[in-house]
Order: sequence, then structure tokens, then C-alpha cells
Amino acid sequence: MHIYRRKLALSPMVSGLALASALAATPQTLLAQDSSATLEEIIITARKVYEPMQDVPIAVSAFSGDTIDALVMRDLRELEGFVPNMVIDSVSVAPAGAAIYIRGVGTQEVERSFDPAIGVVVDGVPLSFVNGSMANTFDFSSLEVLRGPQGTLFGRNTTGGVINITRTAPSGELGLKYELTAGNDDRIDVKAVLNFPIVDGLLAGKVGFAQQNDGGLRENNGKRVGDADNQELNATLLLTPNDDMDITFTYVNYQDENDGIALQNITSLNINNPINPAPEVPCVLPEVVFGQTCGDDVKDIGKLTQDWFNPIDFEWDSYSLNLSWDIGFGVVDWITGYQETDESVPTDFDGSSLNFFHAIREQSSEQTSTELRFSSDSFSDNVDFVAGLFWVQDEYFLEQQTSIAAFGGPAGSVFQNPTADHEREAWAVFGEVHIGLGESWTLTLGGRYTDEQKEYAGTQTIGGGTDNGFPGFLPEGVDDFYVYGKPIWIPLGGASGKEDWQEFTPKVGIDYEVNDDLMVYASYSEGFRSGGFNGRNQNPDNIGPFEPEFVNNYELGMKGDFLDNTLRLNLAAFYVDYEDKQEEIIEPDGFGGSNTVVRNAATVESMGLEGELTWVANEYFQLNANLGWLDAEYDDYVADLTGDGIETDNSDLKLRRVPNLVGGINGIFNAQLGAGYISAFLGYRYTDEYWVETSNDPRGLLGSRGVLDANIAYEWEWSDDRTVKVTLFGRDLADKEEFNSAVIIPGTIAFGAVSGGREYGLQVSGNF
Repeated sequence: MHIYRRKLALSPMVSGLALASALAATPQTLLAQDSSATLEEIIITARKVYEPMQDVPIAVSAFSGDTIDALVMRDLRELEGFVPNMVIDSVSVAPAGAAIYIRGVGTQEVERSFDPAIGVVVDGVPLSFVNGSMANTFDFSSLEVLRGPQGTLFGRNTTGGVINITRTAPSGELGLKYELTAGNDDRIDVKAVLNFPIVDGLLAGKVGFAQQNDGGLRENNGKRVGDADNQELNATLLLTPNDDMDITFTYVNYQDENDGIALQNITSLNINNPINPAPEVPCVLPEVVFGQTCGDDVKDIGKLTQDWFNPIDFEWDSYSLNLSWDIGFGVVDWITGYQETDESVPTDFDGSSLNFFHAIREQSSEQTSTELRFSSDSFSDNVDFVAGLFWVQDEYFLEQQTSIAAFGGPAGSVFQNPTADHEREAWAVFGEVHIGLGESWTLTLGGRYTDEQKEYAGTQTIGGGTDNGFPGFLPEGVDDFYVYGKPIWIPLGGASGKEDWQEFTPKVGIDYEVNDDLMVYASYSEGFRSGGFNGRNQNPDNIGPFEPEFVNNYELGMKGDFLDNTLRLNLAAFYVDYEDKQEEIIEPDGFGGSNTVVRNAATVESMGLEGELTWVANEYFQLNANLGWLDAEYDDYVADLTGDGIETDNSDLKLRRVPNLVGGINGIFNAQLGAGYISAFLGYRYTDEYWVETSNDPRGLLGSRGVLDANIAYEWEWSDDRTVKVTLFGRDLADKEEFNSAVIIPGTIAFGAVSGGREYGLQVSGNF
């Protein structure tokens, strides 16, 4: 059904994409329980056709569903340390949201008018927004991390790379796969997928269920908070009317009602902060506002004193239709997706025991996209290509209620009620051709033309002052606020804008096969992240538009299998030129709150090295290692970072979420024991220190972190093709609770989120 590169004589049907990770593959899958003890071939779809990973001149890491299950990964965040030069942190006010950075390129903003810089693609459908990208990983068939700009085949907003996820397809046979997990902090996860035939040889289906719960890893006033409480229901139909066509329809409903990420007040950080000891920053606000919370909250990291904890309410419905049709001289693929979300996110931004800075964000969104693609290797013995059309339309509406006790408490609070209505439409035409030059050389030429239009309308209303101890928000149904019998809501007006952008992003590359087991390559590629309007700004005068940012990537790489196919070594070196970089700068708004201003303020140069190694020592043991080194700096950065109207040279600042080193090493042991197989995994993952705050305030420097993980499992077959596996697992065994974010509002407050902490438990999985 799907094209392979011309030189491969492989069957086009690859059921379930039986991929094995080059970093941490399932022992039973990779070692294959035979005495040959060699590496398996890994099939990927990084160029939208099925190809062996070692033949694709792109820096990519691949994980099979079995690998993800074996490592007891709950969500994408746990990939950090398994992929070189990748950082993933949860986002405090985005349901299932992730701040994903690859090679120093990414975004940590939750506002949906800010496009992500790392594309997340599920079953061929791209996600326009950050929210929902931290998906639970159950029932994945494969997961690929493509590093570097992927603008040719995956489009705008992939300047740092792409996380490409494929779910399992219906098998057409009756069977149940299940996974039951119990762990510390009251963790209970229940997951299952039922496959079933409907019309033999014609129509098959599957339904899946995943429920994740725990009691939370943090403590707030003696009560555990930050719990997980989410569930997913999915259903898939696979229609195969003949040998040349398959049609897949998938529906997914995801609901999340967790506490959100617990926030910690770090306003007077940080002489007592165990993570980032630095000279103390004096409290800007008077003690009458914060009392003892101004500096004390950071003395015991992870123990919070927030006065307001309301659960997040997030629902995401996704529909996708994938058609693949082999027409003899090529394959036609048509992928259409529709998604809608509704969410309510309450946040205690001050992270303290007082009612100082609270907000509720109510958002709804819709996205419709379609891609029509044709791939072929039939027109010439030495040419294959992929070409297609893409269209997307999305919109979201935001209404936010904000309470700011700027004048001594609830009796003098200021209230803001901004709204944002945002629409976007984009279309693109793209293509990539691979031309064989003799027996060993291949030339790659590609390009994508994108036309995008965005439209924005927003309003702002401000009010305040009540003498009845109002705790922070208007009661339901109350539209006005009265002080001494007079309403004081003041409309500040609105703002609107409309803008178009047209961009062309080319790619050119050359690769050379030294022999059957070694390939070297060089490439140049471009990517751009969309311009837009600032939907989160409280000041209508600063909505934008801001312009797109551009990334030019130069790369040299090598992929090789050595020592009789027992050692795999993949290397890449790259140089990145980052132009018109969008910087989100937080400024005080004059009422105790903040504005976010977006400026194309900087150019950046970065260079780095990446390496991935897999060594199958024998039929019992495998060693995996990866390492990424990155050096990035501003070349030019002139901007007003304080809101005082004075632009300054900031080129000496460090970029956000750019650690110098990211990597990991792990070993896997696998052997037959009695009627089954025992396997053990021991791994260490390391991320160097990095900044998360634009102005390099000392409170925004996160310390380096090392994570130790271990699993031991026993799997046996209790009947024909029916297995049971029992896994004892531990993650972050050294119990490293650390900050993963910090937000500094100049002249007011600062807050951060804490991540990490020891997790352990028992998992029972299998099929029948």
C-alpha cells in the first residue's frame, strides 16, 4: 500500500509498523530471543513513506509501541533523556500541554494565538495548539521524533522538528490488550483495547479505553494536589474493500479534570531555595500583601500554600479519516481531521495563601484540516517523489476573568475581563523528489509554498472595588460591580486585525552510501513559524501583528551499522541561523497584573552535535546511549524587556530552554527463565541547567537534573498467543523534585511550577 525507496525489495504492507527504538527498544523485540543477537531493521515514516530508518538522511529517533509500554511511559514528557537535544516540560496552565524544545527551538506559551514551533502530528493530522499535545501514550503503534526544520513535508510551525505519532490499526481478529497499573500516591491506571472483526476480510474495528488517576505528588496546606484525572475513549473502523485500498476512521474523546500544575510563590527567591541558591531578591510588594508567604514558600519545595485550587476541565474530541489507495503507478493518500476542544482553567498565579492574583480562562476551539498526497517510484528507475496539497482552518474564542488584589486585598481588587476571537486559514502545496545519481549518490530536492491568513478581534473591560469581601470573581449572573451604589466596570475598548503571509521553504540534500551498512549525508532546510496576533494581551494597543520567524538549518550526518550488525551509531552535526525570533515578554500592566508583548526582537545562531548508539552485546544484553550538545546565543537582541519604553541591547542573555547537554544511557537484559522471559532495564537520563525566563532573572535558572529509572519484568505465554507480563517499575528513583518553569512579572510577583519526584509501582499487562 505504501511506497518504499526504489532500492528496497520489501513488501509494501507493514502491519502495525513493527518498529524498534534505536534508543531503548523492548528487549524481547530487539533481541528477538534468538542466538543471532543482531539489530532489527527499523521502519519509519519521516518522509511520509515507509522506509528503513538507516536509509533516511534525517536525524530521527523512533520508538515502537512495545518500547513505550516496556518503559511504562505515561505521556510524552517522559521521552526527555531518550532523544538528544530535546527538552519537554509540562505547561502549568495548559491542559495536557507541553513546552517542547528541540535543538533550542520551541515555545512554552499556552495562548493559542502563539503557534507551536514543534509539530505534533497524530495519525497524519497536525495539532494547531499546544493544549492536548501531552497525550497519554497507550495504544501507540509508533512514535518518531524528527529533529530540525521539517517545513517541506510537515509545513509551517515545525521549525524545531516534529513528533509523529501513529496509533495501532484494527487487527481484524478478536483480541483484547490490557494494561493495569498501581503505584505510589494512589496511582491507578486502567487501559484496554478490544479488536474485533465486523465483516471478515472487509471491515474491522477496535475500541480503546484509558483511565489515569493518582492523588498528586505535591502538598498544599497538608493536602495532596496536582493529581492526574484523565480518560480517553477511542474507536476505529478499518475498511479494506480490496487489496489496493484501505480506509480508516478514528474517533477520540479525551477528558481531563486534574488539579492543574501546582504553582509555588518565588517572589523573594532564593536564598532558601534548595534548587537555585542565589542572592536573595527582595520582596517588591509590601508585607501587608503577602505576609509570610513572600519568601517562605520556597523553603520546602513541593509544599505549597496556595489559597485557591479548582480543577481544570478540558474536553477534546477528534475525528480523522485516512484513505490510502494504490493506483498501480503510485499511492494516493487523503487525510482529513476535525478537532474541537472546550476548557476551563482556573489558576492561582500568585502561588500564595492570599487572594492576590487569580484567573479563570474559558476557551473553545475548532480545527479542520485535509491533506491530499501522491507518492511514486514508478516513473523512473532512479527517481521517487512525494507531492501534495494541504489546507487547514481553525479558530478559538477566549474569555478570561482575572482578579488582582493590587491595593491590599479583596476589598480593593481590580478585575479584568479580556476576550479574544481568533481565526486562521492556510493552504500549501509541497513536494520532495529523490534522484539517484549513479549507484551510491542520491540528491534530495524539496519545497513548500504556504499562504496563511489570520484574523483577530479582542475586547478588554476593567473594574473593581467592593466592600463585601468578594473573594475574587463575580458570582454567576452578575454583570456589574457596585461601590457605594455605583457600577464601576469600565470598557477599555477593543482591537482587531487581519494579516496575510506567503512563504516558501526549500530543502536540498545529498547522501552517499559508502556501503550497504554506512551512509553519510548533508542537507540544507528552512522552516518558518507563523506570525500572528497576541490573543493574551490585556492591552488592545499591543495585539500586533508580529511577523513570522525563520530557521535555516545546515546539517551533516552519518548512519551506520557495524560489527556484523550488532552496533548502530548515528551522528549529526548542525548549524542553525534563527531570524526574526519571536520573543514573548511579560510587562506589568499598571494594575498589579501583567501584559504579554510579542516582538520579533532577535536573531540567534546555534550549533550542536548529536549521537545515538545501540550495541547488542549478545543475546542477553543491549546497551543504548544518546547525547546532544548545543551551543546557542543571541546574535542581535534589541528590545524593551521592562516596559519602560527604552530599548536595550540584550544579546548577552541566554536563550530559554537551551541546556548545553541532554542525553542518557541505559542497559537492557533479557533471558529465558522457565516458561517465560525475564527482562530488566536500568537507565540514567541527564539534562543540563537552562533558563526559562526571557530576561535571565536568577529565579528563572533551573538546575541540572539527573533521573534514574529501573524496571524488571517477567512475561509468559499461558495459552496460544495469550501472554501475561508483570512489571515492577521505578522512575526518578533518586526523588529529584525540581522547578521546571518560572514566570517573572516585573515589579510584582514571580511563580514557578515543580516537577519530578519518585514514582514506583506494579503493572500487569497482556492480551487474550
